[in-house]
Amino acid sequence: MISHTLLKLLLTPAALVCAAATFAQVAMDLSLNRTVYMQYEPIYAAVTLRNDSGRALAFGHDPKLQGFVLFEIRDSKNNLVPKRPGAEINTTGLLLRAGEIKRLVIPVSKYYNLDPLGTYRMFAYVSHAQLPAEYQSKETRFQVSPGVEVWSKSVGIPDLTGKGEEKSVERTYSIRSMTEGPDRFFYLVVEDNDKVYGVIRIGKRIGQEQFRAEVDMLSRTHLLMPVSPKVFHYLAFALDGTCIANQHWKTTGTIPTLVRDPANGMVTLAGGAVARVGIDFQDPNAGKLTATQLLNENGDPLENAAPLPQPPRSSGLLDLGKEVVNPNR
Repeated sequence: MISHTLLKLLLTPAALVCAAATFAQVAMDLSLNRTVYMQYEPIYAAVTLRNDSGRALAFGHDPKLQGFVLFEIRDSKNNLVPKRPGAEINTTGLLLRAGEIKRLVIPVSKYYNLDPLGTYRMFAYVSHAQLPAEYQSKETRFQVSPGVEVWSKSVGIPDLTGKGEEKSVERTYSIRSMTEGPDRFFYLVVEDNDKVYGVIRIGKRIGQEQFRAEVDMLSRTHLLMPVSPKVFHYLAFALDGTCIANQHWKTTGTIPTLVRDPANGMVTLAGGAVARVGIDFQDPNAGKLTATQLLNENGDPLENAAPLPQPPRSSGLLDLGKEVVNPNR
């Protein structure tokens, strides 16, 4: 015969499972578009919420409507990653109807200091005044890497006033490679001693094909990145990381190449012809959005938070699914 105490102990795990199921009124999922990021590259998290509470959950200013979406991030030493000064996640205006599923895309690195190199573990939490408990996502791991420098060029900022009074300031373009799974990706990093102006993902390593890089007389960098043995991606960037040229070229009777005129420093693209998407090559970015497009179209749930320093520019593409919605609608 089982004693009352032993019976209670045996039933406790089952009771806890039932309790967890009873109170799991919000299902939560956390995902990232990649597992490895270049240092200073913006990191976006997709938080998916499913409202199983049987009632609508409105996130507002009133104490009865207050709700939060928060993150707990720990580094490789299990230290808690701090928020950036003044960073507060604001979900006011978010509405989750009963049974509804919504996915929020949040620029996590804008609100938490993920600049240091290393491996991180991240959880997301949601709470609401009308919910009996706080709910946590599963753990997601990712790495922040310095990459491997494969090309570098230091340039001066040109004096466009013609007065020649300002002291020349040096800025550096570098191309770094980073391995993720079986693939190796290239990034362009634009920086000086005080600031990182751009961290831009510019292409993937294609076999033994080599990229080409040149800097013109206005200190703009021009890149020719192979997409296939016969198709190249031509990109050009200004000193602030802004992309000023974006085209695909193909080999015809001649091979596309970058030519720098030693007399005036002009860089031109010579040879080949313009490549046609869907005919000469398949667009690798089909169905994806840039981070800027994603936030412009779907809104930033943190747009009302305290102003923060602008993160480095990034033209990195995200593929977080088609269910992304505006949390402020």
